[in-house]
Amino acid sequence: MSGGVYDPVANPYAPGAGTPPPALVGRDAELEIARVALARLLAQRPTQHLLVQGLRGVGKTVLLRAISSMAEHAGYHVLRVEGDPSVEALGPLVRQCRRLLDDAQPTARIRRAVQILKSISIPLGPATVTLQAGERSGRDQGFLVSEVFPELLESVAAAFAEGGGGLAVIVDEAQAMPISELAAVLAGVHAATQQQLPVWAALAGLPNLLGRAAKAKTYAERMFSVADLGPLGQAEAMAAVTEPAAELQVSWAAPAIQSVVASSAGYPYFLQVWAYHTWNVARDEPISRRDVTRATATVRRALDDGFFAARVARVPESERRYLRALASLGPGPHPSRAVAEALGTTTPSVGALRDRLIADGVVFSPQYGQVALALPMLDEYLRRAGPG
Repeated sequence: MSGGVYDPVANPYAPGAGTPPPALVGRDAELEIARVALARLLAQRPTQHLLVQGLRGVGKTVLLRAISSMAEHAGYHVLRVEGDPSVEALGPLVRQCRRLLDDAQPTARIRRAVQILKSISIPLGPATVTLQAGERSGRDQGFLVSEVFPELLESVAAAFAEGGGGLAVIVDEAQAMPISELAAVLAGVHAATQQQLPVWAALAGLPNLLGRAAKAKTYAERMFSVADLGPLGQAEAMAAVTEPAAELQVSWAAPAIQSVVASSAGYPYFLQVWAYHTWNVARDEPISRRDVTRATATVRRALDDGFFAARVARVPESERRYLRALASLGPGPHPSRAVAEALGTTTPSVGALRDRLIADGVVFSPQYGQVALALPMLDEYLRRAGPG
């Protein structure tokens, strides 16, 4: 680049929630698990499903999107949903099933799936509606979606298996789904697997997801190959910084790369933020450690005001006090009792605060009696920001 100023329009880095990075590095093992599993099912060979868990900012959503695209290219029909404790998730899955059935040739199995579909009642706020899908049959109407979803998923999979296709169920933020809905998804996938139908599931969520799945269905632990996503390794983190720039004939000096990797602790989202803002203020060729220093204040503001503050601001002050007490203990996880002691109270008295923060996805419980922050480096931010 000439002139010593790098074009911000050409900036190759992509910080954002679930925004695909320019170089998806460090996730080859998980992508290969998905590729093999999808191919085995279409070859009528049994395989495990995939459960991905990790803190926020490790690239779970990006990985799921890459897997979803892979499934589509392999000939799968893809159902996608994101868990949310305040919004039921099965309704969107049912509506996606309906669209698939509407577009399909009306075979006997398609018609059977339609009959199951139109018996489902979906709650919409205070009201409940029964889906209409063609002519009514003698089948009873008005079943709750959680009751019928396993049968629906199995019937849809059987219908598309006739044409040589498969069905992929992709669930992000799966830990946020109510247990009854998570159980319905697991039951449907499990039933289809037992019938040797080409149904494959990929679930992603916080590090407590496997425990939530096992609580929903006792056999869940045997259904999945589990991938614990964490920070990228040193070489992978360096590649995430250097490869996008190299495509534009821009290079980074080694000390600059090391500074970005160290400051981000290897977390993919943080790497993108550091590299993006460093590019925009860089003056040296190659991009230097001085350029990283120039960007530091901007990066801190971007992370504090966006990634951290936006999440913390959504909870009331009583829950923020709990978060500050947890952060004061340092990197977790920590016993719930220790957090209560830091607040000068008892564990039962703050149990409701903890439960609400878990539901909001700000903290999680890695095991019984333990609690940890769901965002990397959130403890540092909370100590830095202080009360207020």
